Amino acid sequence: MSTTPNTARSTVADFSEQWTKYYDNSGYFGSEDLLADVLKPLLTLEDLRGGAVAEIGCGNGRFLKTMGRYAQRVYGLEPGDGVDNARRWNADVDNVEVMRADVYALPALPPLDHVFSIGVVHHLPDPLLALQNMRKLLKPGGRCTIWVYGKEGNELYLATFGTLRRLTTRLPHPALHGLSTALVPALRGYIAACQVAPLPMRKYMREVLHPLDNFALRLNIYDQLNPTIAEYWTHDEVQKLMTRAGFSDVRLHHRHGYSWTATGIAP
Repeated sequence: MSTTPNTARSTVADFSEQWTKYYDNSGYFGSEDLLADVLKPLLTLEDLRGGAVAEIGCGNGRFLKTMGRYAQRVYGLEPGDGVDNARRWNADVDNVEVMRADVYALPALPPLDHVFSIGVVHHLPDPLLALQNMRKLLKPGGRCTIWVYGKEGNELYLATFGTLRRLTTRLPHPALHGLSTALVPALRGYIAACQVAPLPMRKYMREVLHPLDNFALRLNIYDQLNPTIAEYWTHDEVQKLMTRAGFSDVRLHHRHGYSWTATGIAP
């Protein structure tokens, strides 16, 4: 997929509005437990101990504080207007620095031990170039870890909401906010049903969405229906993407049966 000014600006604009309007990171949504769940079993938070790390596309900064409890230095990079909320959320953390920066024009940083991109790469117009740029931030032997949507396990979801997204990606924020709010009770009901029945995406509903409050559920729905670009990749596609970007020892984990956490080593 090639980078064009229009698609790049569209992605930034989509998330600028999202992370400006949705700024509350309290509860499970911004918790250490959720970040640990995203990374395991490929990486633990202890692996960050004493290192220098960056999160590319940090949004409203929900995970930076947790990273700062382990790493010596943390850089949060966000290209959109949500950077202001990320700065406010992390203002009391001395070893976290938040910058307004695009993955296609990264600033000079000290060589890093870890680079993270959580829920970002599948929204980018040129994911390969983005990963190549992330690799350049790392020390030799440094690790890049990404979390992306998986195609496996999402077949029913894509068949249902893929069509709806053709409309919702064009909605103005107030309308999409209203729709997301209206869908929260339905999602809460489906989560409850998954507690007792083997329904599609049961593991994800029980272990990831069930602990979220209604504010975070609304954000989760909005996050699914808002972005212009949202790719869902197979295991082999993610493996190939990481390898083509120059990473070795690429390993993947099928998180809760619906997404991929992937990690690789820089040369």
